[in-house]
Amino acid sequence: MLSASMALAAPITNLRSSVTDARVRFVVDSTAPVTFKVQRNAKGIVVDLTNSFARKTNMAVKDVVVKGAILEPTTKQSSRLTISTSKNCEYKIFSLKNPHRLVIDVYRISIVKRKTNIANGVDYTFVQDELNGKQFQAYILEIDKEANYDLVPFSCAGAYNGRGSLLKESNNCKLLAAINSSYFDSDGWVIGNTKLNGMFISSDYNPRSGFASYGKHHFIFKDLLYQGTVTLPGGKSVNLKGMNRLRIVDDFVLYNEHFGTSTKTNEWGREVKIKNGRVIDINDRGNMKIEPGTYVLSAHGIAKGYLAGIKLGDKISIKETLGQSQADQMKVVVTGGPLLVENGFVNVRVKEEKIPNDIANGRSPRTALGIKKDGSLILLVVDGRSATSCGMTLSELAQYLIKLGAYNAVNYDGGGSSEMVIKGRIVNNPSDGRERLVSMGLGVMPN
Repeated sequence: MLSASMALAAPITNLRSSVTDARVRFVVDSTAPVTFKVQRNAKGIVVDLTNSFARKTNMAVKDVVVKGAILEPTTKQSSRLTISTSKNCEYKIFSLKNPHRLVIDVYRISIVKRKTNIANGVDYTFVQDELNGKQFQAYILEIDKEANYDLVPFSCAGAYNGRGSLLKESNNCKLLAAINSSYFDSDGWVIGNTKLNGMFISSDYNPRSGFASYGKHHFIFKDLLYQGTVTLPGGKSVNLKGMNRLRIVDDFVLYNEHFGTSTKTNEWGREVKIKNGRVIDINDRGNMKIEPGTYVLSAHGIAKGYLAGIKLGDKISIKETLGQSQADQMKVVVTGGPLLVENGFVNVRVKEEKIPNDIANGRSPRTALGIKKDGSLILLVVDGRSATSCGMTLSELAQYLIKLGAYNAVNYDGGGSSEMVIKGRIVNNPSDGRERLVSMGLGVMPN
């Protein structure tokens, strides 16, 4: 039975520990909240439990950094936990409720946070920290809402769609910084809705989330779905099947100047060129040239009938929409998916956006974009698949973005594609061991 003086203290009922790759955790269980003071001494980390009685406990730990711990009473109402370490370790201590616990994390790794101002209103931070017992490395670019920089999408292949070096093209465009963005296939076909200066660069028929802006107004939209409609002579309306991508069987595709200098199609189709709403060229040879300011409609198979009887000078109108009037007003759109954070809360929309399992599940390198409540931007890349960084799940990524201050956030292409360039240098460690050629980048450009 405890004495009357002991009863005034919060009794400690247990001491336990666990070891992971990045830390050793000690948990002090008690029947009431524990007050504490922490100090270092020659032996390691000393935690004085100023209102808690404990019986003496010796705990050995099989670890090269943390040797063990001793919990012992110091008075009838207080105790001391001494954690022995072989080096000067960083630590974190915090309390939990229901049940009451005091948690002491002793890190086997170095906790690093290096913040650098790289331009007026733009800060870059490198972080090495612990996540659920494993080490991760993150690269964070924060852009103040008043900074004189805009986010702009660009093709990593240069002026046209395709695959190329994010580093090389960001240097060619004289960008302050850049990250990879939309998904793509092996041919460089961009899988995502992207717009620049109000003109579509690529389209996606899956409803996906993405970043959009109009001047200094930044947004994260969800369920952006490309819909293209062509009104032919005589008033018939036909839905496009795609834009700025390879033409396939029975296809009806729209091309503009962002695709390339020509459509790259074969002769088994029909194409018409449009400028200022009028037909200026027609051919059945394929590979029609695309000049700035022109559009080409390309049809194959049964879709060729849509362009039958078209004559030079005929009027053809094209309407492109993302299905949301506010999104259609945006000058810049870059979708990826899934949504991660909505109005300050985790909302990972994997099923709604039909995200494949290889993206949705497990820890991986990640790229993401967040918007703070005041309109400031967060660009985030997390390394993964390495001994120095475990990557993140999508839920962990969302939680970390909220920790950084994100009010809304979206995921972009990850894995070996995840990359951040700062002032002409790749700052992260792509998991392929080298830079992967990607299709779309999102750059930080002076305005």
